[in-house]
Amino acid sequence: MAYLYGDSTPADLGVDYIEFLRDALDFSVQVLAADERMRQGSARATEVVKLSDGEVARLEALGAAQAHAIENFDIGSGESATAQCAQALLRGAAETLRGSIERVRSAAAGDVGKLEEEARRDRERCVDALSAFLKRHDLPGMTAELRLQQLNGANYATRLYVKALDSLAAVIELDVPQGHLFAGVARVDKLIERLEVHAPESGGWLRKEVKLRPQRLDKEFITALVSNANESLIHLRTAADGTGVGFDLVVRNGARVKLSRIGEAGDAPPFDLDETDSAKVREFRDKLLAATADLRQARKSIVEAMLGDKPLREQRDPKMIVERLVAVMAPVVREIAKRSLGATELVLKRQTGDGRREEIFVSRKDLQQKLRPLGPAGRALFKPLDLGELPPEEAAPISLDKPKGRGNDDKTATGDKIGNEAGADKALADKAAADKVAADKVAADKAAADKAAADKLAADKLADRKRTAAERSLFAEALAVDKPASGRPNASPASAGKDEAVRLDDSLDRLIVTEETVRKPQ
Repeated sequence: MAYLYGDSTPADLGVDYIEFLRDALDFSVQVLAADERMRQGSARATEVVKLSDGEVARLEALGAAQAHAIENFDIGSGESATAQCAQALLRGAAETLRGSIERVRSAAAGDVGKLEEEARRDRERCVDALSAFLKRHDLPGMTAELRLQQLNGANYATRLYVKALDSLAAVIELDVPQGHLFAGVARVDKLIERLEVHAPESGGWLRKEVKLRPQRLDKEFITALVSNANESLIHLRTAADGTGVGFDLVVRNGARVKLSRIGEAGDAPPFDLDETDSAKVREFRDKLLAATADLRQARKSIVEAMLGDKPLREQRDPKMIVERLVAVMAPVVREIAKRSLGATELVLKRQTGDGRREEIFVSRKDLQQKLRPLGPAGRALFKPLDLGELPPEEAAPISLDKPKGRGNDDKTATGDKIGNEAGADKALADKAAADKVAADKVAADKAAADKAAADKLAADKLADRKRTAAERSLFAEALAVDKPASGRPNASPASAGKDEAVRLDDSLDRLIVTEETVRKPQ
């Protein structure tokens, strides 16, 4: 299917690159998350070992200090009770010390073991992510080799061997559906009715001679096929299980077909077929490959994956896959972006026939959102794609949550400690808001308390002023009784003394009542 850029110019693309880009970003984020978890786990393992070694060193120093103290103490003769006690202390201390050291080392080994197990599961997750990606897409520049091998004369083991990104290699199990030609071991005549070539064969009663004789290949079983872009190797045998005599055919591009006769008495050297016979075999090869074309896309899962000279399941730096993938995608993505008419989208067009075109597009923001789980370092790996950056208020640090699926049921305590930093940031923001509310409440409470204290102080001052005024008024009234009232005759001394006592008592009663009235609010 022909693809065009957004400006309708032809694009040298054999696939829907926008769909490929989406899935490639999803795959990359999974690998980078696993890589980050492994790096953090490795750092924690190193710290655990360091702390363990430090604790063991302190324990050993403690034991040495105790032994030194006992050795320098006057324990008397070797048979003394003090000497025997010292020996018992040393033996007990040594036993206790060994037990403590063993427990420390055992605990450290257990913690490190859990971390290593979690790292192993993360490496498995990388393989699973690659398997899911390769089920849908070929990697850029990927070479593939199809291999069919009969199994016990009943069916075929069918696999695809792929290589890409410099040093990534994988073996993918293929699914052969029921009813397919290769659901069972097939004969040549299922693909071509008559296939006859001329090949050397020895014969004669009196003298053995090697002559070119017609060889019928159409009754042979196809017991093996290995095919890549440059050549195909086909094994044909008389028995479906691969036993008996037969032929091996090597079909190379631009060269004659080589035929090797496989016999019970020994294999004959390869023989180049002539052009006519080579053309017949090429026709058979083409039909054979056409019959297997759909199998190349019927991918089940990865059997094995290698990164460099190490299996991916043992690779501690899977990040390099993402780095290489981004490097080969970057020129294509930038070209699509340059030829897209809008600055906010990547656009491709696909010719559907009858003068029609179908537009395929994705917004840059949608692609940026796929990188949200990554922190700044992870997102920096995708800078060559020129996708732009998330707005600062939307950016989130790397999420180290474990992917759902096979690894979820066997979480370790160590894995549980790995939190979602985005959630942690939200928790910090919530805590800051709560702290601000609490601080505002404290300030309001303090202001209310200060106002209450000021009001109380003012009330106290007012009460003091009222009490003082009352006291002055009452005592002035009590003293006034000593003076003769205007127009009133003088009383006798006896009468005067009696009136004075009554008036003074009345004044004191009034004073007491007044004071109680003033002080009562306090």
